[in-house]
Amino acid sequence: MRGTAATGSPGAILRSEHVEVRRSGERALLADSIGRSAQQLDPVATSIVERLGAPTTLATVCERIAAEFDVEPEECAATVERFVGELRRRGFVEEYDAPQAEIVTRRRYLDLLARALVNLIYPEHALRMEHLLKHGPSGDGIADQRLLRDIRYDDVEAFEGLLEAKREGHVWRGRPQPDAHTMVGLRRLENLERCAARVFAGGVPGDFLEAGVCQGGASIFLRALQVAYDEPQRRTWVADSFEGLPEPTHPEDVKLGLDFSESKQPWLAASLRAVQDNFRTYDLLSDAVRFVPGWFSETLAALPVERLAILRLDADLYESTQDVLQALYDRVSPGGYVVVDDYWAFEPCRLAVDGFLAERAPGVELRRIDWTGVFWRKTA
Repeated sequence: MRGTAATGSPGAILRSEHVEVRRSGERALLADSIGRSAQQLDPVATSIVERLGAPTTLATVCERIAAEFDVEPEECAATVERFVGELRRRGFVEEYDAPQAEIVTRRRYLDLLARALVNLIYPEHALRMEHLLKHGPSGDGIADQRLLRDIRYDDVEAFEGLLEAKREGHVWRGRPQPDAHTMVGLRRLENLERCAARVFAGGVPGDFLEAGVCQGGASIFLRALQVAYDEPQRRTWVADSFEGLPEPTHPEDVKLGLDFSESKQPWLAASLRAVQDNFRTYDLLSDAVRFVPGWFSETLAALPVERLAILRLDADLYESTQDVLQALYDRVSPGGYVVVDDYWAFEPCRLAVDGFLAERAPGVELRRIDWTGVFWRKTA
């Protein structure tokens, strides 16, 4: 693809510091840095803007869009070039002074890592596990091998549903996905990178912390961002009971019967050893990763952390969500981000966030990530 004066060369490093996607219900809107929404976006334009949230190249965006929407490369290139050119003319996208090879390598590493963490690499393993748990061996070893080998082709609808659940961060068939290191989906991981890229570009001080880590996948991705963007001064804090969620005691949790304790949801109760081994699997376990075992109400207030640039909550319950915000919100640096998983999925989580913000930070605008996640940028 030839570049134009408006878009630059295909290898130019681009980023969008002044525009982003805001979601309102089913609509995606192009919004500037102060939140004014000026244009509704179709799915292709939405994906382009989101991919420009972290430094990348025009050629890489074209490649990803062509794969995502299954269009011919030449047709895709013309569409992407035209839209990115429009964004550049409006001052929404600018060139970024960095070695092209470094940015392209980083992009490929982080994209592959995200796909590995949600297990879009060997997703058919989930079908195999389900089949074996339901039916067990048939007694015909050869027939079993053939069935397990080709299982993703035997029920195409189930396999496509599984892929969608992994991309979007849904549960699959009503239960967690035991074959993946995270259930948050690609969109929430991509949002973490966009937040981190803005933190790094703006020099916002502080570490990253996730409260409620399950298998540790999102925390692993947060650490990978620090490594890939060469931010050695930052640490990643991994806070969890490593025994599962507490049994519900707050009236809001009890009312809805939100019991995710180990006795009800064993897959959510990853041990400290298991999470450490998962970090080790991706070669990301180091002294810069600090584990905080224990209930949030007992550990977070005394945590030796002065400043946080990203605080991610995946606490689900009202009381647990309040425990995290009460202990750590004041340590989030101005310009840093707070990201909340399951805000739209569980009413007690939403009530806890809304109640805290009404008291401590009225006027904060929550921004939707996907069907369940939200985030906001802290101001002074």
